[in-house]
Amino acid sequence: MAIVEDEVRNESEEENEIEVVEEDDGDRDSDDSEDEEYDDVLERKIAELEQRIAEYPYNYDDHIELIQVLWELSELDRWRSAFDRLQQVAVLQPEHWLRRLQTEVTLAHSEEARTHIAELFQQATLDCYSIPILSEWCTWSISSGDTDAARTHIDEVLRRAGADPLSGKIFWDAKLELEKAQLETMSEENPEYKAQQERVLFCLEETVSRPLLRSDEAWQPLEELAASLHDQKYVDKVKKQHEAALDYLQKITSFEDKLLTIENQEDKYKLYQEYIDTVKELSQDEKYGECDSDGILKVLYDRATTECSSCSGVYSLLHSFAQHVHRCSSRTTYCRVLDACTRRCPRRYTFWTMKMQQAEHEKKSFDEVKAIFEKAISKGMETYKDAEMLWLSYLEYVRRQTSFDNDDDVQKLRQTFRLAWDSLAEAWGEEANDCEVPLYWARLEYRRMNDPKQGKEIFEEIFKYGENKTLCKYWEAFIHMECDRKPPMSENKRRDLYRRALRFVADYPPAVTRLWTDYERDYGSLDTARECYDACEVKLKEWKETYQAMKDKMIGKKQKGKQTDKKGKFDKKKKKKDDEQPKNKNKRKSDENVEGTETKRKRDNDMEVEESGEKEFVEEQSGSGRKRTHDEDNNEDAETKRQKTESSSGRSVGTRDACTLFVSNLDFKVDEQKLRDILSKFGDIVSLRVKSGNKAFGGSICYCQYKTPACVEEALKHDRTPLEGRPMFFSRYSAKKVKATFKYSTEAEKNKLFIKNLPYSHCAKEPLTDIFDKYGKLKDVRIVTFKDGNPKGLAYVEYEDDDAASKAIAATNGLLIGDRHIEVAVSQPPPKSGATPTLGLPKREQGQGMRRTQLSSFIPSVLQKPVASTSTANGHNDAEKRPLSNTDFRNLLLKK
Repeated sequence: MAIVEDEVRNESEEENEIEVVEEDDGDRDSDDSEDEEYDDVLERKIAELEQRIAEYPYNYDDHIELIQVLWELSELDRWRSAFDRLQQVAVLQPEHWLRRLQTEVTLAHSEEARTHIAELFQQATLDCYSIPILSEWCTWSISSGDTDAARTHIDEVLRRAGADPLSGKIFWDAKLELEKAQLETMSEENPEYKAQQERVLFCLEETVSRPLLRSDEAWQPLEELAASLHDQKYVDKVKKQHEAALDYLQKITSFEDKLLTIENQEDKYKLYQEYIDTVKELSQDEKYGECDSDGILKVLYDRATTECSSCSGVYSLLHSFAQHVHRCSSRTTYCRVLDACTRRCPRRYTFWTMKMQQAEHEKKSFDEVKAIFEKAISKGMETYKDAEMLWLSYLEYVRRQTSFDNDDDVQKLRQTFRLAWDSLAEAWGEEANDCEVPLYWARLEYRRMNDPKQGKEIFEEIFKYGENKTLCKYWEAFIHMECDRKPPMSENKRRDLYRRALRFVADYPPAVTRLWTDYERDYGSLDTARECYDACEVKLKEWKETYQAMKDKMIGKKQKGKQTDKKGKFDKKKKKKDDEQPKNKNKRKSDENVEGTETKRKRDNDMEVEESGEKEFVEEQSGSGRKRTHDEDNNEDAETKRQKTESSSGRSVGTRDACTLFVSNLDFKVDEQKLRDILSKFGDIVSLRVKSGNKAFGGSICYCQYKTPACVEEALKHDRTPLEGRPMFFSRYSAKKVKATFKYSTEAEKNKLFIKNLPYSHCAKEPLTDIFDKYGKLKDVRIVTFKDGNPKGLAYVEYEDDDAASKAIAATNGLLIGDRHIEVAVSQPPPKSGATPTLGLPKREQGQGMRRTQLSSFIPSVLQKPVASTSTANGHNDAEKRPLSNTDFRNLLLKK
């Protein structure tokens, strides 16, 4: 029997009627039995899922299925534990966070529970940027009843999404409603009434001053309220900000429209990159100074890293996000963003290192920094290099906390180094043989701990693993440490070290030979110097032979094979022709010579294609735009051969060339990741090949192959894009030699001004624009720089029309800027004269000076002077230029 109590109030509201319902015992037992069976099924399902999760804890779907089963079973505590466990191993998706938050909100009735919910909302925003979650946060905070607490929570939401052009107005409206509701509870006599009105006005002002969708709806209420609190000057100022915000919104609305329709994450990632670049450009305009471009960038980074979480470029976006916030936001916001980065990309060392450095900057305790590091290690780094860099970052921190006068601190530091080295070896195996950690440890032993014996033991242990004994970098470091040690080592031991290093080094012996040779030149005797030179010569000879053999194996073997095949075909053709023409021997001999010549020419042409390319190199010193050809190393042979093979199989080489961008003037130690980030803005990259430290080109060079030729065209529009302050020169790639071209016009351009003698402080677009835009509409301002990005003191200013340029010349020529009088004139580069024959002419006549050892002194004087009668005597026109023949020399001698 079950009792169901139904409270029914009678007219006096004093009596309660209790209805007693009798249930059949058989029906009850049947229902109970079915429930128990269903519960048993759910429990078996839970046990199965728990086992699968224990075997592989990173399957997101298994966790979600377990959470759903526990919800059906009404196991609230186990349901929460399952959510917490999933949160430890993965980033929760927005819909799953929303489900948990909505459930927890309905169950929260105590102050402790409400505090826990606030923490959950903050954790959810670390995992993702979600408008439904932020809206739920606002709704919950307003319904809590505490105005101050609600205001605090809504301010947290506004810090995250208040600058969102698409949805930011929702949250400003929520704050406005909260402040209006508070204002309605006050009377005008209340001393806080005016302050509350200012809060309402602040919400309206922020709404209309930002580029938010439907922000114009707030203008009329603001105008009415402002009229009672401020003068017309305030209204005019806010109106100007509002108009700028509307203009700003118009420039970015197209991006928001496209993002609503794109579903592919890679396409969305590229569009976000363009969106971010556009906002960065707008942030440089003073007109939009009150539009909070920094806040918009934070929102865009947050949105992009959530919506494009599976893209390969999400790491670079997060890195840019953290750097941007570090530059322009508070310490609290920076820490929050670092937490978000470590949640969304937990297996890269960069964000954990930044987090440890920030904790150290905030003077947090050693245990707190150590806890950050241990959490990072537990995530498991993506690559060995990430794991190594994470350990090195932690070791640097421990070194900074170590007092080298304290033996206990020194011992702890040594134990940490040993732990790092052993942990990397255990986790990564042979990959950890070539490790930077022991090298760092050995340097500290020599230089800070003053224990060269311990340092030497570390090097000896390094040489035991893998191929470290043959690597030059370890022997160089070892030699330097031993030579700088105190007390210094004896000369005999030093030479023994050089001999040992020279015996084992295989990758680059010239480094060791240079060290030993320099020492013998400075301190050695004749006998020791001879020993050194002989040993070094033998080693270098062996190394060059090995290197050449390896080079031939990689490159030359295919070329030789092709040449052999061609020769074999030629021999067959020759034999066939001999059989066809057995009688006329003289004619056959002549034919053989002709055929041999043609075949040789064909072979030479084939070899010309096979050899490492002579491709177009653009040496565009900003402002000159000159191009010259460049010769690649033999490393490019394989690439050229692949192009030829593709051509023979029906694919066009030209198509590949047209999709390839040549990038020059890069720094000798270029950051390849930053380079890739910039070049990926112009299109999808198929391959990126960087040749670092090429002295022939004054830096590194790069070949970037895109999917389509349109990407190359787009990249060329951004020529001289700076990378770490150094302009990059973009040009089309060509596998053939092309004649050098001049990028800019060589004729007079009346609408373009050439400016020189500029002070370096004004060698930038902004100050020059401020000076010259008052005379007419500017089309372009170009600063001429050296290849390293430093200015030359020259610039070009181009107007839309000639009249503006004339006015600017009249007004600015001789103008004093800083401590210099600038010179302004119409741009008209001097014409480039054609090449003239220089045989026999002294170098001083070519504008270069002449040395005493000039070889022209050995050339007959008759060849050093133009002889007018020579061409006349031979019946040629004086203007005709040709080389002197034997007949010409004979005639000259007879005349003498």
